[in-house]
Amino acid sequence: MRKVLDDTLGRHFDGILVRPGDPGFDAARSVWNVDIDRRPALVARPAAPEAVAVAIAHARHHGLPVAIRGGGHGLAGHGTADGALVIDLSGLDGLEVDARSRTVTTGGGLRWGPVDAAAQEHGLAVTGADAPQVGVAGTALGGGFGWLHRLYGLTCDNLVEAEVVTADGATHRVDAGSEPELFWALRGGGGNFGVVTRMRFALHPLRELTGGVLIHPIERGAQVLRHYQEVADAAPGRLAVRLTLMAAPPAPFVPEPVRGRPIVMVGVAAFAPPDEAERMLRPLREFGPPVADAVRPMTYLQLQQPPNRFPERQRAHGASHFLGRLDDAAVDGLLAAAADAPGRLAMLQIQQLGGAIAETAPEDTPFGFRDAAHLVAVNALAERDDTAADLAAWSAKASAAIRPHATGGPYVNFVSADEPATYVPGAFAPDAYARLTAVKKAYDPDNLFRFNANIAPSAPPSAPRPQE
Repeated sequence: MRKVLDDTLGRHFDGILVRPGDPGFDAARSVWNVDIDRRPALVARPAAPEAVAVAIAHARHHGLPVAIRGGGHGLAGHGTADGALVIDLSGLDGLEVDARSRTVTTGGGLRWGPVDAAAQEHGLAVTGADAPQVGVAGTALGGGFGWLHRLYGLTCDNLVEAEVVTADGATHRVDAGSEPELFWALRGGGGNFGVVTRMRFALHPLRELTGGVLIHPIERGAQVLRHYQEVADAAPGRLAVRLTLMAAPPAPFVPEPVRGRPIVMVGVAAFAPPDEAERMLRPLREFGPPVADAVRPMTYLQLQQPPNRFPERQRAHGASHFLGRLDDAAVDGLLAAAADAPGRLAMLQIQQLGGAIAETAPEDTPFGFRDAAHLVAVNALAERDDTAADLAAWSAKASAAIRPHATGGPYVNFVSADEPATYVPGAFAPDAYARLTAVKKAYDPDNLFRFNANIAPSAPPSAPRPQE
């Protein structure tokens, strides 16, 4: 073991190395989900993209598995692994906005907060996770939802170029015209094909919006879900709506009698001037009426901050399903799924899809659910010291209530640590899965990068989706 951890790597590696027993090792091995408690053999934090190849060569020479950490925010904790060499990309946090070409270039370890802020200085934006601490690369590699996905497509749809270091240590700069199969796989196929050290995204104009949340008591849940579907049926791409079934947070806009009680929180964003936005939002604002209305003109940066603050690290489990149009049976199933949530941070979130997502041809990316109407996420979350909450049991129960109404799933970025490997093919259409398997075989035939929603090079090319 000492041979693995000698100073050979240190003499050639441009960056920081953290070994077991070193000060800061526990922090270096940690990820967002505190239920993930793993002890890697070594954490390598490259200071430059070239150092990634050095770390990979060291891992291969000593037979170490490799885990890649971008933002470290996933449910499954793929950014760390027992006995592995962890390549922590947090030092690769470069950021450059080119307002003339409307593009942004990001390092592989960058998170969404700085990207949103830099792009908005020029009145521009790209679809990204709605929590600033989430990593950019992980979002894009698995698809990428956010407030802008109906208007400007998924994050992966906006990826125009990437730099990736593959298992043989080679650096590839890929786009639609250069190594197009690898580029295609990176646009929604997951973190399975190499270490992405740089990405370039298309940006879009975004200055005016009206957004916020409306709150209804859970007793009105069935009516709210049915009305949400009616609004979604006629919604333009510039209107984004999501429902969250949860306990009302102790936020200033929530009336005191409602705080802590089960609610339906209707999150909205209308990307239009105030008068036009108000016309789009009127059916939602007048329905009920809501017990709280915190919808107002705001900036995109304000929209990207969750209305109920979450801890930087917390316990997490979850599941995800794609649904078609919500009928009465689906509404009943969703309400049943949300029942008995284990604490104030556990929730069920229903995101409206369609718009620009459905306008992209299925074969353009591996992402496989462009015809879905909704994405439902079971977010079984708890404070890090809340060890009593049985998150896995509630997640399984809620998922079982939703599954009969689903058209498919999971979403590749939303898979828990205890999901079997056989669950991964269900995230893709069979032909896309076969194509991803071929890319994996070409660029990582030994499956060095396997701590992810893994598509192994030896997987059967016609692997079917599990039955929902």
